[in-house]
Amino acid sequence: MGSTGEMIVKANQLVQAKMPLSKVEHRVIGALISQLDKDDEEFGYQKLYIRDLIEGSRTNHQALYHRAEDICSSLLEKKLEIKRAEDGKRKYTGISLMNRCEYKEGDGYIRAKFNEEMAPYLLQLKKRFTMYEAGHFLPLRSTYSMRIFELLKMREGISILRISVEELRGILGIEDSYSAFSQLKYHVINKAQEEIAEKTDISFTYDVEREGQAAKRIKFFIHSKGDEPDTPTKIEDRTQAPDIDVVNMFLSDLSQEEIDTLDQKTIDSLHETAVEKAQRENPDRSENVVQAEAYRHMKALWEKR
Repeated sequence: MGSTGEMIVKANQLVQAKMPLSKVEHRVIGALISQLDKDDEEFGYQKLYIRDLIEGSRTNHQALYHRAEDICSSLLEKKLEIKRAEDGKRKYTGISLMNRCEYKEGDGYIRAKFNEEMAPYLLQLKKRFTMYEAGHFLPLRSTYSMRIFELLKMREGISILRISVEELRGILGIEDSYSAFSQLKYHVINKAQEEIAEKTDISFTYDVEREGQAAKRIKFFIHSKGDEPDTPTKIEDRTQAPDIDVVNMFLSDLSQEEIDTLDQKTIDSLHETAVEKAQRENPDRSENVVQAEAYRHMKALWEKR
């Protein structure tokens, strides 16, 4: 496995799922996914050479050869958990990741096969998926950086990810850790921010939305390399800036499930109607005001649909 080129492609539901994997297990799963032929209708057996895993993660962990059996055993016990609303009710789905995983001492590779129940999240993906280079994911040294990177790549197209602190904790599997938000910010978010900027093709700044003194939501602003602002972007900066992207601001307020139900025609129609209404109501106002009003109207039209 080279450092660049191979792509990891996952359904958005999988990106948002809770997967309690270690750093090494994330790398193994990511490397196996990068080998999949996305046109396949079912899983076959795959070989993952330990030397390629070491090279792809830019480490020199020769101990992986001795740990391969334990990694296989652990992966067979791991599952992903998807929680989402369906018909106004919460729905939980748990799926085992692997069907088979084996390692023969001296061969130097893991032979594995995904559970067929994973097929809707990894094969025949035509829409609602996230794609990124294995060479950016595998070298990340923190499971938190890995998962935050995936979430940001999922929303890279609209440059904003707005997520509740509770949901982020659930996805990262730290519901009972870093109970104070200051701890979460220091140990998880800020460290991920530094590592993602150093090792991947994106970076991020963020703002915290509070209710009273309590941190309730985080708004991540996603930047392509070479496009990073000199100072962190605040919400008030975005909502008042002359180059405000009304559509992106609107989409940032939606959940990924809501975004996945939208097509471009619907988005364009909502935007056109909102802009026309804002211009009629504010004929002599500045462009900033018209854009802010268009954003407000888009939200209102969506809520009344």
